[in-house]
Amino acid sequence: MAHHTEPIPQTAHGLNFSARGARLIGQEMFRVMDRAQVLERQGHRIYHLELGNPRLAPPSAIVDSAIQALREQHLGYAPTAGVKELRAALADRYASLTGQALTDAHVVMSPANLLIHQFLDITCNPGDEVVLFTPAFPSYWAAATHQGIQVRPVRLDERDGFHLSRHAIDTALAAEPRAVIVNNANNPTGAVYDSALLRELAGRCEEAGIWLLSDETYADLTFDRSFCTLASAQARHVVAISSFSKVFSIPGFRTGYAFAHEAVAEKLALSNSTLYSCLPIFTQLGCLAGLTVFDTYADEIRTRGARLLGVCHDRINRSGILSCHKPESGFYLFVDISRSGLDDMTFCQRLLDEHHTAVTPGRSFGSAYASFIRLATCGREEDVYEGLSRTIEFAQSLRGCRVQAA
Repeated sequence: MAHHTEPIPQTAHGLNFSARGARLIGQEMFRVMDRAQVLERQGHRIYHLELGNPRLAPPSAIVDSAIQALREQHLGYAPTAGVKELRAALADRYASLTGQALTDAHVVMSPANLLIHQFLDITCNPGDEVVLFTPAFPSYWAAATHQGIQVRPVRLDERDGFHLSRHAIDTALAAEPRAVIVNNANNPTGAVYDSALLRELAGRCEEAGIWLLSDETYADLTFDRSFCTLASAQARHVVAISSFSKVFSIPGFRTGYAFAHEAVAEKLALSNSTLYSCLPIFTQLGCLAGLTVFDTYADEIRTRGARLLGVCHDRINRSGILSCHKPESGFYLFVDISRSGLDDMTFCQRLLDEHHTAVTPGRSFGSAYASFIRLATCGREEDVYEGLSRTIEFAQSLRGCRVQAA
């Protein structure tokens, strides 16, 4: 059954918003961050595990190049599709990884979060249906709801570690949706999907004329160093997106990219021109310089993530009250809190108010996940461990459990 998120009243605060304005729902983790920052301004020390907001130093090549571009006054407008040299470098990288004949004409630069909205905007009409494999990133729900698109969630089996299955693909395509969104490697679970199944999904969507968005933001952060992309020069209905935010620890640059058929890329560039003209030149030149150290830096992020998540996973599953699957990528833990006796919203609110630790409620990723929370481990290592300790201690206090040593 399709899912519809109820919009806020159009007359909120006595103002008569448009139907689209009434459907803006945003992302819960940013509301958590806002509440956490109120406490910080009151003098409290907050442990931030709510956002995938890397606190590591980015590659110096990126910072140096961006600063140099500013000094050289690269402050004008850029091409709406993005700086050609950056697009060409990305095309070369993906061509070498996939063996496909990709060029800069297949690449469009835009913030990855916005690309989700842009994809739905150019492929779906109000009332159309989009399938999400859940748990699913909050921006998918928010973008679809804003545009009046019905969401049909297809739940992935928790017993299988929330991995994509052929049954899930069959269920998704049997609904004959206008579009499907798949997220590999997955946020929030850290699951890495089977590459053969992903390619099967892309092939079946292309054959049926169903639009497919492949969100590959964490594809470069898989711990086994596997890399699967659905980027294609030939597929007319498949769009692959990614971002420099996580892999380079620069979310504030807001620089992502899409690979698509030339005709689709042209439409995305028109969307850029319509919505915000272009991305800044200096951030794009910084990212261009970053590509020269991509593999070295990404390997450091993967190594740190695997070690840190491994420790956190073990502590959670030894807690006697919380549990989670071991992530295979990224820096998130999707934690089952059902034995705490609290729903996710109450758990998160009390954890923040009483223990000064911010985490994301599970229902942000679908209404079926009100017994989960998501923890992000991309902050300072000592803060991650302290925030995790406070989360475990709080959960154990609800059931009178004894706190175990790390």
